[in-house]
Amino acid sequence: MLDFINLSLFKNLAVCIVIICIGPLKSTAQSNTGTIAGTVVDAKSGEAVIGANVSITGTTKGAATDLDGNYTIRDLEPGIYSISVSYISYAKKTITGVEVSSGENTSLNISLKSKTVNMEEVTVTAQANQSSEAGLLSIQRKSVPVQDGLSSEQISKIGDGDVGRAMKRVTGVTVRNGKDVYVRGLGNRYSNIQLNGAQVPSTDPNKKEAPTDLFSSGLVESIMVQKTYTADQMAEFSGGSVKIVTKQFPYDRNFSISYSTSYNTVSTFEDTFTSSGSTTDFLGYDDGKRSMPSTLNNQRADQSNANSIMQDLHNDWNISNNKRSMPSQSYSINYANQFNQDKMPIGIVSNFSYKFNRSLEPGKTEKFVQDFRDDGTPNFNSNFGKSEGLETADLSGMLNIYIKPSSVTKFGLKTLYSNSATDRKTIVEGDALNFTTRQTVSDFDRRTVFSATLEGETYFENFLQSTLEGHIGYNKAQRVRPDRRSTQYNEVGSGDFQFSPFGDNNGHFFSNQDDNNYSGELKYKFNPLKFLDVTAGGNVIIKERRFTSRRLAYRDVLSPYVPDDLARQSPGILFDDANVLEYMELTETTQFDADWYDGTQNLYAAFISTKWQVLDNLSFEVGLRAEQSTQRIETPDGINGEYEEVSKVDSTNILPAINLTYEIADRTNFRLAYSQTLARPEFREISNFAFADYLVGQRVYGNPKLTQTNITNYDIRFEKYSQGGQMFAVSLFYKQFEKPIEKFYRLTEANEVRFDNAKEADLFGVEVEGRKNITDRLQVVANATYIYSETRMSETEQNRVANSERPMVGQSPYVINASVFYSMPDWSTDFSVSYNTFGERIVTVGKSAQRHDEYEQSFHDLGVKIDHSIGRFDLSLEASNLLDDSREYTLGDVTTFKYKPGMTFKLGATLSL
Repeated sequence: MLDFINLSLFKNLAVCIVIICIGPLKSTAQSNTGTIAGTVVDAKSGEAVIGANVSITGTTKGAATDLDGNYTIRDLEPGIYSISVSYISYAKKTITGVEVSSGENTSLNISLKSKTVNMEEVTVTAQANQSSEAGLLSIQRKSVPVQDGLSSEQISKIGDGDVGRAMKRVTGVTVRNGKDVYVRGLGNRYSNIQLNGAQVPSTDPNKKEAPTDLFSSGLVESIMVQKTYTADQMAEFSGGSVKIVTKQFPYDRNFSISYSTSYNTVSTFEDTFTSSGSTTDFLGYDDGKRSMPSTLNNQRADQSNANSIMQDLHNDWNISNNKRSMPSQSYSINYANQFNQDKMPIGIVSNFSYKFNRSLEPGKTEKFVQDFRDDGTPNFNSNFGKSEGLETADLSGMLNIYIKPSSVTKFGLKTLYSNSATDRKTIVEGDALNFTTRQTVSDFDRRTVFSATLEGETYFENFLQSTLEGHIGYNKAQRVRPDRRSTQYNEVGSGDFQFSPFGDNNGHFFSNQDDNNYSGELKYKFNPLKFLDVTAGGNVIIKERRFTSRRLAYRDVLSPYVPDDLARQSPGILFDDANVLEYMELTETTQFDADWYDGTQNLYAAFISTKWQVLDNLSFEVGLRAEQSTQRIETPDGINGEYEEVSKVDSTNILPAINLTYEIADRTNFRLAYSQTLARPEFREISNFAFADYLVGQRVYGNPKLTQTNITNYDIRFEKYSQGGQMFAVSLFYKQFEKPIEKFYRLTEANEVRFDNAKEADLFGVEVEGRKNITDRLQVVANATYIYSETRMSETEQNRVANSERPMVGQSPYVINASVFYSMPDWSTDFSVSYNTFGERIVTVGKSAQRHDEYEQSFHDLGVKIDHSIGRFDLSLEASNLLDDSREYTLGDVTTFKYKPGMTFKLGATLSL
């Protein structure tokens, strides 16, 4: 259903980027002049000063700051300059010793103090260029809510290639599976992921999962995690709101080409599992080879149409290991520039990237404990060994265009397209129930996100110094699994396996999830009084999802049965069309009232927030938000049948938010916050859909009776900021949950779970973070979070779970991040060491017969990176998981999952033109 955003769009986008990039190269010779650019802010509030006059002392050259407080003075001859900055009601400021070099941009950020009686002009000497890291800390220090974040500079230092990997460096944040974001120990449902102000739709049909691993870190200006609630944010907020901001107006032209490759100690150069695919798999798209037969568009499969269906099916069942896993390949082109600066500036930021990797993940252990015997030994429902071969392809492109009709007005269009596909070949072998089985799965899984946001902002200086801003956005997410083919053979003798014709484990599975999200926001900020700021606005969000799936199974017929000698042949021979027609039947097992659903959500919100500067050193914000949301799930009674509503979650909520900041001393703050927020169930969670990856694999059920979770939040924080990007902060937080949504085992003998509401939960935590410059070359950044939580079940449900009181699902008792950065400017080399770990956390609530909850054990990730510059080349070498740690789940003393991912070494090069 992404016909309008298919491969041809990527071709066109790539051509446009190349033309834009290459076009200016011939005409843009190395300039002999330089530029001074930066931002002017209020020294007290940190807010942009709009319309300030920035000039070169003794000349007529200068510029006025725009809507964001930015200014640019171009065409300056190399030399030393003095800069004068003035604006009404502010003390004039002069900065001396500003050095401009040929062809370079000198970054100079300036803060102005409010004018007081007899206050004279301030003169200072220019310091070293302000880094974006320090700028981000300044925003963090002067913001009303508690925030922690990463700048593009820090992400580049550590070497994280995508947003998902980078976010685990933020205080109190952990990331599971490369994309599941946990803020303060709370999982995806308690985090609000935004891209350029718009919510990112989920590409996982089972849960709320923003695909942060699809977004290249090279596209990002900053990642900010807001941890205390304000009324302008969506109400689904408790752990935090993650704000990913892509780049806007560049100061000067930037064009770079990057390449990287990586080696994994477990996978690279090993023979991996593959099978024949389509001609475009390497781009992350299926060319139609795996498409569902057109016959199934309007009818079920049965014996009358089985022949025509089989002719249209992808009928290659063999999984071989005749291909070798090779080092990964990654390519990226970045281009940014600003045009027409003296008239109506136009800013362009673009990126195009491609990644491909063929890898092997061998020797995974997967066990499911049904219960424990009287002597304490486990009774296994399944005990599997699993190995997987993977081919992953990622294509992404971004094009942001901004225009400034005047210095106080700007409009922008931000677009992002990302496509990621994984072709996974799985071989599972081991004991299941009372037999030994061998299963294979060929699964091509494609995830796509398209985001387009049109935004605008304007400033009215003569009308209460007010600002009007808004945006409209469209986000589309799609997840397609075309023709997932699975087989099951059971052991009939020592080492002999034979076709097992029961259930759905030999056949085809097709699924398509199509999400369309429409959003709009309007926000108006004004200053009716000198000590009062008022912001009011509203949001509209409309979400639409259609999830469809079809299941086809091959089963034995009564007569003639599949001969034993044929039943022991490989799937490629056994499932030949002629054999299927003679000995089997192709049966459709789709249950339309469970395997299809349409989900809709209409959300309307209005908010008002007031910020009071009661005293010079005391300010607080009081806000109120009202949200009305209606979620519906409808399922059909057949392919062309009527849809029936099976679930409806309708709520209206009034949500207060209070944030208080007391400035103990210059750059030292004490903060208090209180708010009420909520968490709504996802479409998948209130549907009837159930799915398992393979026989005895965990089958996940929805629950149409789920209700929303209501949350009360309390925060206390002390923070101190020093010069040079140094800081120290301690935070305490406490949260109360009413009816938290978690995943529980069903009371059956099978490995089945479903979503349900617990009675209540409490969470208490402490965060400590710091940045310290040991010397002018050595910096240490570290943070740690300790969290205690407890979930309580109602009396009627206590007998169904292993522990009636336990930690919240997904909550780690501690999270630790530490990084050390060392710079060697004489060698043009930077060196960094980073470490990340977390405490064991529950992944699934155990049932009473299991006696224990299932925990994910700690993982210790130690990495290093070396960056070296040679002229226009930047070279990097990085390594991750140097401790060679393993991923492991346990239930009591039993290991239920274990895998050793190995160490990864990555070599990269970037050419800047």
